Amino acid sequence: MANYRKMARKHPILREFFKNREWVHRGEALVYKPNVSCGAFSIDAAGFRHSTLNGQRFSLADCQRSERYGIVLGASNIFGFGVAGNENTVASLLAERFGFPFANLGMPAGNSRNLYTLLMSLLIRHSQRPAVVVHFSGGDFSSFCRTSACDPVFGSPGRLVFKATLKGTDPLHDPEQQLPHVLAFASLWAKAIVQACRLYKVPVILGRDTTFFDKSAPNDAEREFALGKPTTKLQVREFQTHRRFGDAFHARRKEVADQLKVPLAGPAVANDMTFIDEFHCDAAGTRLLAEAVGDALEPLLTANAAPPPLASAE
Repeated sequence: MANYRKMARKHPILREFFKNREWVHRGEALVYKPNVSCGAFSIDAAGFRHSTLNGQRFSLADCQRSERYGIVLGASNIFGFGVAGNENTVASLLAERFGFPFANLGMPAGNSRNLYTLLMSLLIRHSQRPAVVVHFSGGDFSSFCRTSACDPVFGSPGRLVFKATLKGTDPLHDPEQQLPHVLAFASLWAKAIVQACRLYKVPVILGRDTTFFDKSAPNDAEREFALGKPTTKLQVREFQTHRRFGDAFHARRKEVADQLKVPLAGPAVANDMTFIDEFHCDAAGTRLLAEAVGDALEPLLTANAAPPPLASAE
């Protein structure tokens, strides 16, 4: 596992993430502790990290009050764990590129079912609907790799359930036997998100989550901070599962995107990505990801741009 202590000595701002990494439950789902503000990031009253545009800070509620806004759904990699500055997250970089705010709806270990529920609540409850939705599903696969278990409808066990399982006597599942379940789960809820967006006439794209395990070789910094080296028996199993089944998960994601005829956005070459730890991009990697998403969004937003106002008669 990444050597966070060594990393924090070299990059002191990272201590803000460790010091303020608090989660709360909203039903079965986790969000970040609301109303946190520190030198590296800030979190709104709903538990989502603020995004920015033109130096202005945007909560989810601020975005919903805007004339036009987008939504980025995902797990802690979309939140931007370890990336200092709200302006350096995927949501803010997209806002910078397209000129309207994007809400950063990143939930710790958020899976596609949690994110579908969140999205539907926004679509149903608010008349001002988003101009576009971007959905990342990395939480589906990372939770499966951590637990070696997945239900094809309800997903992998949450953190509290998994901790309780470890205290019992039941052995962990064979991840190979469970793989079809996580593929079915991720496909089901990705399709549900796309169908919901189409029902409400909101353009949507799927994002390809890239992790350190997708790289063929680490860079110097990743070697220095010991990325990919497990320190517990559970991490040995978790990291092996990532490496063993990552290609199958990404292939199913592409298959679903092709079936639904929606873009699948992500960096073309995994080795170009750079990481803080095994699951979270650093600022440079985040910018590469945002550029790939922006390139996929460009034609959709152009096609769905609002018509120019009529000239006044004189």
